[in-house]
Amino acid sequence: MKTDRVSGALAIEKDDAKSLEIDIDFGAGDLLIEGGATNWVDGDIDTNVKKWLPSVMYKNKREIGYVEIEQNMKGLSALGNKRNNWNVQLTNEIPVNLDVEMGVSDAELNLSGIQLSQLSVDAGVGDTTINLSGDWQESFDAEFELGVGDAKIRLPQETGVKLSVSKGIGSVGTKGFISKGKGVYVNEAYGKTDTTIHLKVDVGVGGVEFLLVE
Repeated sequence: MKTDRVSGALAIEKDDAKSLEIDIDFGAGDLLIEGGATNWVDGDIDTNVKKWLPSVMYKNKREIGYVEIEQNMKGLSALGNKRNNWNVQLTNEIPVNLDVEMGVSDAELNLSGIQLSQLSVDAGVGDTTINLSGDWQESFDAEFELGVGDAKIRLPQETGVKLSVSKGIGSVGTKGFISKGKGVYVNEAYGKTDTTIHLKVDVGVGGVEFLLVE
């Protein structure tokens, strides 16, 4: 097991893992997560506050790789002239169970092309864009907890999608989806494709827009 405090380039090299459990805990600032890593995980951590440097841990247990990238921040809203930007790439080569928690952030999760086996996103305060468009080979479940702010979630038109939405005082845009009542929506492809995305979304304060993409 290896734990480092990371500044600048981040890399978790490939080994014999057959799948990954990735846990990303981000404090405040700008976060980008996307696919296309040459290692299991690549990235760049850019912060001008030393105590905000994240700890990065990796261990391989029975061919499952466990990745933890965690940041300990207090007084999250007081970024001021402090800088904290993460750019993280994940592998497209093996299945990934991804868990992301964010404090106060503008986040873009461009997850198209990653082999998601499960996805959990807890967005605290800020605007969030999550891209799940593309051609999915395997079904997966996703759970989003949206706090305060606006979210855009891109979903594939050609893959079956089922949304279960519970909302606080936020607004929900579901153009192109079919309402099944009680906060449940499906797209035209639902029930007709080999793969299905089940998405459970809890909307707090703000708006979420679900966009169907070819």
